[in-house]
Order: sequence, then structure tokens, then C-alpha cells
Amino acid sequence: MAVFGVKNAATRIYYGLHNLQHRGQEGGGIATFDEEGKYYRYRGLGLLSDIFTNGEVSHLKGTLGIGSVKYANDSKGGLDNVEPLFFHHRSGDFAVAADGNVINAAQIAGYLEKRGTIFQTNIHSELLAHLIKKNAGEDRIVNIVKALNMMEGGFAFVIMTPSRIYACRDKHGIKPLCLGELDGGYVVSSESCAFDIMGAKFLRDVNPGEIVSLDRHGIRSTTYSHYCRHHMCAMEYIYFARPDSDIDGCNVHSYRKEAGRRLARECPVEADIVVGVPESG
Repeated sequence: MAVFGVKNAATRIYYGLHNLQHRGQEGGGIATFDEEGKYYRYRGLGLLSDIFTNGEVSHLKGTLGIGSVKYANDSKGGLDNVEPLFFHHRSGDFAVAADGNVINAAQIAGYLEKRGTIFQTNIHSELLAHLIKKNAGEDRIVNIVKALNMMEGGFAFVIMTPSRIYACRDKHGIKPLCLGELDGGYVVSSESCAFDIMGAKFLRDVNPGEIVSLDRHGIRSTTYSHYCRHHMCAMEYIYFARPDSDIDGCNVHSYRKEAGRRLARECPVEADIVVGVPESG
């Protein structure tokens, strides 16, 4: 999740992440830059309600920020593997958060390690960050394009600099990502359900293979791959996503109802009653 150009960005992100808590319960964090380029971050393990307990959000100053909730996957536990991650570099400091999976992560890690990279985590945001840093010296958007073109899989990244947000969606459209408007600024989220609690207006989905740049000049779009397709992960519609979200123009609840109808037609069974498993998708 990301917010740009909105007063008390961290508070807005905090509420938005609550509506995305179903996407990860292992940990979470929020990072911001203030108007002077100073960086703030707070992370923790567990649910958001366990992490932000003593007014920590109010200390995260700035009008732009990113946030994340951690899903239990193949990455190691511990606070070091909770996003957002922050990176110092001569070309400018930046922070990264991600959703999804880079399937050629091992190959990229090997490529980077041969060139002297030392990894501090085993999450894919760090892969992207080091690829961006290896291309330092060119425009940041060029570095991001080169990095993303080395990655395969289903993923969505948000990258924050002191003056800009980049929102990136994989070229296959496997992972969802959408864009909204909020109090004269912008918000990016994996799911549109986060917009409701934030008071944001849905604008559109980020397209497969698209990088959306948000800065004081507005919205700019860059396509990083010529191969762009909509191949949404079926697990998003049937498991991960909240029923009140709309993904690529399709309401999740309606999708699940229609999937049930088709299942009944294709695999009819004699039954007195059909019972779903609550809160399981």
C-alpha cells in the first residue's frame, strides 16, 4: 500500500492496512518521508493491533508513505523480514514493499552475489532494491524498468523516494494492484476494499506490466514490458481477496457466487445442504 500527497499519510495507511489484514498476519509496517526528506519507519510482528499500540503512527511524519502486512510464505521470520525495507544509496534513499512471489529469485540472488551483494533478508523486495542500485547513475525509472524485466512471477511492488511513489505490477497481471484518489493526493493498494475505510475514490487498476509514478506533477505511466497479459491468480478470487473488493473490473463476491453456480452444474451432487467454511474465501 502507498499514499502520496496526503496529510498524515501514515494514519491513512494504518487504516487502509486494517482492511488488508487478511492478506497477512505475520507482521506489518509503515514507512514515510517528511517534507525535508527525513525517513521514518515502524515495524513489528503479529497483527496490526499488536504492533501499533502506543501511538507509534503519530510519529511517522510526512505526506507520502508505504505500508505492508506480511503473509506466511517461504521467507524467514523475524523483524528483519518485515517490510517496508529501507535502502541508503548515493543515487538517493528509497524504501520498498511487495506482494507476491518472484519465481527466479534464486537465480537473481546468485547473479547479485557474484557481483558483491550481501543480503540482509530473504524477501524479494531486497532483490528489487539491489537490482535498482546496480543500475545507479541512470534515471530511477530506467533502473526500475531494467530490474523488473529481470524478474519473473506474480508480484506487485511499491517503491518510495523522498518525493515520489512508484507502483509496479507484474507483466502477467497475476497479482492485483489498484489506484485511487484521496484528498487531492493518491493511494495505491492491492485491493480496492482498503479505499473504503480511507475515504478514497477508486480510479483504476494498475495494468499488467505498468509502473505508475506519483509525484507533485500528478500521475505518469510507464510500460516496462511488451508482453502484458491479464492472467489473474485464481487464488485471489477464491481465497486471498476480500469479498467487497473489485479486481480487474470483477467483484470478488460475485465471482465466488458464479464459481459456485458453475461448480454445481459441472459436478452435481445429491445434498440436503451446502455449507461454506466461514472466513476461508
